[in-house]
Amino acid sequence: MPDLLHSTVVLAVLAMAAATYSTRLIGYVVLRGRKLSTRVQKVLDMTPCCVMIAVASPSFMTTSIADLAALAVAVLVSFKKNLGLSVAVAVAVNALLLHLL
Repeated sequence: MPDLLHSTVVLAVLAMAAATYSTRLIGYVVLRGRKLSTRVQKVLDMTPCCVMIAVASPSFMTTSIADLAALAVAVLVSFKKNLGLSVAVAVAVNALLLHLL
């Protein structure tokens, strides 16, 4: 069985997806019907960006050409498009470069 389809890998991915989704769901449930100040709304709007930076920042400390190129592509795409697209393009670039190098 390929490593990507190993049951522990699938379980880990499903657990991470559940944890990610539950944090968003809990936030909506807790804040439902409440009037938020402009400042709190701005903080909540910036949270996804902060999470993406926290995930991507360790890549700055690598010497891997594929990782650095993917990071550069993610930064460039994020200036013009949304964060989801920049992550998808960066992952594709990283996979391609890892395959080629």
